[in-house]
Order: sequence, then C-alpha cells, then structure tokens
Amino acid sequence: MRPLRSALWSSLVALALMGQAIAADLPLKPARPAQPAAPAAPANASPLAAPTAACLEWTDGCRVCQRSPNGEASCSNVGIACVPKAEECTRR
Repeated sequence: MRPLRSALWSSLVALALMGQAIAADLPLKPARPAQPAAPAAPANASPLAAPTAACLEWTDGCRVCQRSPNGEASCSNVGIACVPKAEECTRR
C-alpha cells in the first residue's frame, strides 16, 4: 500500500506543477475596447476662452480661469489625471 500512496502523491505534485506551465501558454485576455474620443474643440477655440463674454470666472472641473479687468484670461494648471467636463461659469 505504501508504494501506491507515494506514487499517487508524486502524480499529484507533478500535475500541480504542470498546471502552472500549461497556464503560461494560454492566450491573454483581450484588450479593453477603446473608448470613443471626446469631441475635438474647434481649431480657433482657445483653452482660455470664457463660455460667455459676461463670465469673469469659469471652470471645466480641471482648471479654474479668471478674466482680469483688462480682459486678459489666466488659468490654473491642469491636474495629472483630470478629465475635463463642459465649461461652466462660476462668477459673472
């Protein structure tokens, strides 16, 4: 009975080790489908442009822009993992 038991254990160990080798040859999971790209802004649209002429401060969720009294716009930096949304006016 002893030789049969050791042969059984040897077979189980061999099968366990073969499983890892066989799994390495399996195909990888398919890549995620690409998400549709966001609609591109018009070529003449400035990233600093306000949504309306009366807007003094606006945001797209990533940066905050302000219009100075002389009409010049300045914006904060965009975060590294930020996804811009539609611009909205926060101060008129």
